[in-house]
Amino acid sequence: MRVPLVYQEKPVFGFDLGTRTAKMLQLKTISGGRYEVMGYGYANFPEEAIVEGIIVDPEEIADAMKPLLKQMSFGKITATRVATALPVAKVFTRVLDLPPMDAADLDQAVHLEAEQYIPVPLPDLYIDYETIETGTERNEVLMVAAPRAIVDSYIKLFDLMGFEVGLIDSSLSAATRAIVESTQMDKPTLVADIGSTSIDLTVHDKVIRLTNTIPMGGDTLTQQLVKDLGIKPEQANEIKYKFGVGPSGLQPKVMASLGAPLKKMCDEMRKVIKFYENRSASKRKIETIIVGGGSASMPGFLEYMAAEISVPVIVADPWAGLVTPKQVHKVSKYDAPMYTTAIGLARLEGHL
Repeated sequence: MRVPLVYQEKPVFGFDLGTRTAKMLQLKTISGGRYEVMGYGYANFPEEAIVEGIIVDPEEIADAMKPLLKQMSFGKITATRVATALPVAKVFTRVLDLPPMDAADLDQAVHLEAEQYIPVPLPDLYIDYETIETGTERNEVLMVAAPRAIVDSYIKLFDLMGFEVGLIDSSLSAATRAIVESTQMDKPTLVADIGSTSIDLTVHDKVIRLTNTIPMGGDTLTQQLVKDLGIKPEQANEIKYKFGVGPSGLQPKVMASLGAPLKKMCDEMRKVIKFYENRSASKRKIETIIVGGGSASMPGFLEYMAAEISVPVIVADPWAGLVTPKQVHKVSKYDAPMYTTAIGLARLEGHL
């Protein structure tokens, strides 16, 4: 979703606003079409600052970002123009199959489709679209719509922070961009971005074909361990990332606790795969699952998922191919996945 710009030559940085954590990352385009990491970092803010996707307390988030802007985990954010992303659960995305038509008719056709499929009045939405594939008889058009209340609240936050908004994307689109470009995947792929409270799913086959959200995530697993093992959240997180569901002395207890939610996650992914394959005009099968997000680094999780779904699973490495100065310390394997969406947004550097 593009915002009219005045200064097209300004650099951009990615700002990924989660449910209680904001991630910032800036890249610079260098020779050979590659990207160099300029700076990155994250900060936490009170969860109640965002309600139903709307930033209700922008001042609180802006205040939480001030220390981060002064001291990033690495480098600096020098850009003042931001590419940000809306939560996928609040964004309506659909690929439309339409006959070739002129610009005015296409705009009307897209709005008619939006009125039919989106359960929100059109005056309450921002709608954007682009033709992603053309043919002699039919064109594929990607339509994206987002509630005005959410978009306006983001713009208010960045105005407060002194940033110019260059582009507003969906978190899923940005994460998929980072994951697919880093793996150079050209086969039908299910991308699963596991957040703290939800799992965003997208089927990528040249472009995004299908999206869905599972209302459970890393916090679900933490809370289950807390409940079943009678431990504190900090201890549960340590168990998740140190032992996970891989071989260890704790494996029987951990699997007894996490077996049900993990199976539910896999069942939901299997449903999305089946839905796409049954309705795909090309009849192409999902050949790979790429998993991103913090829980992707949980030991044994990917092996469990591959066995449950019977599709090869790999962990996303959105940092692959990015050039880092010699003095930069490598981001930890636990922190690296959290920057997936921010990297996807920062990769728009040079395209805005």
